Amino acid sequence: MRETFVVMRRELVSYFVSPIAYVFGALMLGVLLYYSTEVTLVQGARASLDGFFQWLPFLLLFFVPALTMRLWAEERKLGTLELLMTFPVTIRQLVLGKFAAAVVYLALLLVLTLGLPITLGAYGKLDWPPVLGSYLASLLFASSFVAVGMFWSSLTRDQIIAMLAAMVSLFVLYQLGNPQNVEYANEWMPAWLVDVVSSISPHRYFVSIARGVLDSSHLVYFLCFCGFFLHANALVLQARRQRG
Repeated sequence: MRETFVVMRRELVSYFVSPIAYVFGALMLGVLLYYSTEVTLVQGARASLDGFFQWLPFLLLFFVPALTMRLWAEERKLGTLELLMTFPVTIRQLVLGKFAAAVVYLALLLVLTLGLPITLGAYGKLDWPPVLGSYLASLLFASSFVAVGMFWSSLTRDQIIAMLAAMVSLFVLYQLGNPQNVEYANEWMPAWLVDVVSSISPHRYFVSIARGVLDSSHLVYFLCFCGFFLHANALVLQARRQRG
C-alpha cells in the first residue's frame, strides 16, 4: 500500500509541475460548464443539474483518453519505463498508483464544479441526494474510462495511437449503454440480448446511479470492470519486463 501511494504521489506531482494539469483541467471545466449551464438556462424552470450530468459522460469520451494516453506510452518513449521496472515496487503497485493518481485528479476537477450546484441551490430548491449520487456515478464512470485508457497506453509508445484506440473503444462502450440506443435495440432484438449487451457498458450503470438507483451490483460492476482492464494492463507490462 505504501509503495502504491508513493507511485500515486509521484504521478500527481508530474501532473502539476507541468502545464498538463492546468491546461487539461481548464479546458475540460470550461467546456463542461459552458454546455451544462447553457442547457440549464434553457430549461430555466427549476434548479437542476440534468444538463451537467447529461454532458459529462460524453465529454469524458474525449478528455480521459487525452489524459491517459501518456501514462505508459510516454514512459516507453522516454525510456523511463525500464527504470520504473527496476524500482522496489511490483507491477501491480505501479498500475494501481498511476490509476489512483488519474482518478484523484479527475475527482479534484469534479470538486471544482461544486460551485454550480451550490449556486443553483442558493437561488432555487435543489434536490441534493440525486446530485450527490450523480457525482458518485461520475467518479465511478470516469474511473472505468481511466482503466481502459491506461490499458491502451500500455500497448504502444505512440500517445496519439493510444488516445485514438481508447477513444474508439470508449465510444463503443458509451453507445452500448446509451438509453436511446437501448430503446431502439429493444424494437428489433430480443430483450435478453439487449440486456446482456448493454450490461457491458459503464454508461448504463452511470445512468442508473444518476437516477437515484444505487445498489451493490453497481459497485461490483465498476470494481470488476476496472479490475479487468487494470489486470490486463499489468499483464502487458509483465510480458514486457520478461522480454527485457
